Amino acid sequence: MSDDHAGMLWFGWALAAGLAAAPGLLAGGFPLIPIFLAVVGLACAAHPPSRLFVRGKMGQAFSGSRVRSLIIVFGAILMIQILPMELALLMAGDVLAYVEVVAAVSLISGRARWPLLRARLEQAGSRVAAVIQRQSVARTPGPARRRRPVRPASGDDDSAGAPDWAFA
Repeated sequence: MSDDHAGMLWFGWALAAGLAAAPGLLAGGFPLIPIFLAVVGLACAAHPPSRLFVRGKMGQAFSGSRVRSLIIVFGAILMIQILPMELALLMAGDVLAYVEVVAAVSLISGRARWPLLRARLEQAGSRVAAVIQRQSVARTPGPARRRRPVRPASGDDDSAGAPDWAFA
């Protein structure tokens, strides 16, 4: 294959990778792998020494048995499949750290507000106690009268002070 055709193939590769990255870029993301492949393709299309370097390294990586090549490809596919889960765990850890910071700040600010809140609660409690005391004073009619204790009528019964054994 001539050098001119090789440059066109690398440019086609870069174009395909760029088109694969376009939806992710338009959605506001940054698809790293397609962009990397597009940049490598453009570099190989424009610069022949880069083309030779990339071909040599790919030849070294995939030389040898087909089993080794399949293991390399399979490992790359597994890493690509696990990447979103790793990113999700990383983001979950970050979110958890942010929640811990917010909780610490709220506890600190709550502790700083506690004396003010306590004073307001004591004020409100003393006001309520004063209202209740005024209401109870208003309900009692004048000085309290003393009542005489009721004494049982004294009878001729011998068992006036003895317990009643009939009900025991």
